[in-house]
Amino acid sequence: MKNPKYNKIPFIILFLIHSGLLGYSFFKSKNKMQLFILLMSNIGMAYLFEFFVLNLFRAYKYKPRILKKNYFDNILGAILSQAIFVPFTALFFTAQKIGGFGNLLGGLYFALVEVLFLKLKVYKHKWWRTVYTLILIPLYFRLSDGWNNFLNKRNPVIRFISLFFTILITEANLLFVFAVSRKIRFGLGKYHSWNEHFVLVPLYAISLSFFSTLSFLKQNNWISQLRVLVMTMCLDLVFKKLTLVKEKFHTIDYIILRLLSILLYGQYRDWVYGDFRPEEGEEVSNRKQ
Repeated sequence: MKNPKYNKIPFIILFLIHSGLLGYSFFKSKNKMQLFILLMSNIGMAYLFEFFVLNLFRAYKYKPRILKKNYFDNILGAILSQAIFVPFTALFFTAQKIGGFGNLLGGLYFALVEVLFLKLKVYKHKWWRTVYTLILIPLYFRLSDGWNNFLNKRNPVIRFISLFFTILITEANLLFVFAVSRKIRFGLGKYHSWNEHFVLVPLYAISLSFFSTLSFLKQNNWISQLRVLVMTMCLDLVFKKLTLVKEKFHTIDYIILRLLSILLYGQYRDWVYGDFRPEEGEEVSNRKQ
């Protein structure tokens, strides 16, 4: 019988492999700012997908055996997959301009990884099937290529969504850390189950991220920052009044945390809407348009 403590090894190996791809992509890139924005957008798209497929409809289950509580361990496995393994690879493929046939090979690679994980029993299907991975991964890689082209053209819609995704994944990851450390829990009624938490917390993060994006749309100044702070505190108050959240933060800690996060989101705005240089090979085509 396989010892569960070895479940983490395949995840660690993939983490090292795909971190290497990310490091190489940034090392070779002449436009690291745009590459960062694309990475955050790729992760954001993957997070939204995971919200529906895992959090709501429970298509599969991860078993990395890194965290003691099974529910947290499952979500951590999803974070490793949707924030590292798949997005890092998509970024690498886009940065290296690997293209169509390479995207198909990427889909085959992740399908084989999935089969291996099933054999190792570090991952379990419920209603999901490997053929879905085989089909969807190349489409996701193609979407990453298209997203990068729109960033090169400074498309206002793609810039807006990119800023939203960048704020969203930061907020979602912060909330996950707070949940693991028992600082916060969302739910219905007096008892908040973790199943309820991981259904409600993305809705909270999406609401906060969307309003923050709207607030920072024109510029990053103290008025925009104040708007986000007031909105965040009002949103928290509404969730508390409806008994949808339980928190264990000291007031001063909460305020400091929110101020720091708002400053970071403002910085994200400056990066997304900054006049970064187009990708090499795209500048000429953009001038013709």
